[in-house]
Amino acid sequence: MIIEILDETRELEPSYKRGLKEISASVLKSLNAPKDSELSISFIDDEKMRGLNRTYRDIDHTTDVLSFPQGEGPDTTILGDIVISLSTADRNSRRYGITREEEIKKLIVHGILHLFGYDHKKKKERDEMREKEKEILHNLK
Repeated sequence: MIIEILDETRELEPSYKRGLKEISASVLKSLNAPKDSELSISFIDDEKMRGLNRTYRDIDHTTDVLSFPQGEGPDTTILGDIVISLSTADRNSRRYGITREEEIKKLIVHGILHLFGYDHKKKKERDEMREKEKEILHNLK
């Protein structure tokens, strides 16, 4: 699997980014992604995230994670891009009483599930997605 971790904030240590690649690979394997799958995860600040959210979702505020699928369903090898705001992840981790690392792991799982077609617009979809998130996060420990 090709997993690229881009850190525009320059806050993440190289060893931590390697660990994020391992986590991402485990999540992809648990979802039976093709072995030659490609995924990009970018870490940005709130200002850039707000711009992306405004451009692609018509929502003029920041968010924690956005996913941009590239292919036609989970059978494709180029899965897409995940963008995470480190600033929002930090605020969320304080709000939920967890570490930054735990919050980032949750956001990666959430973002990957979006690339695989999971959504949370309707209650049934949201329940399904949350259950899958819990399952994957439990198996990552």
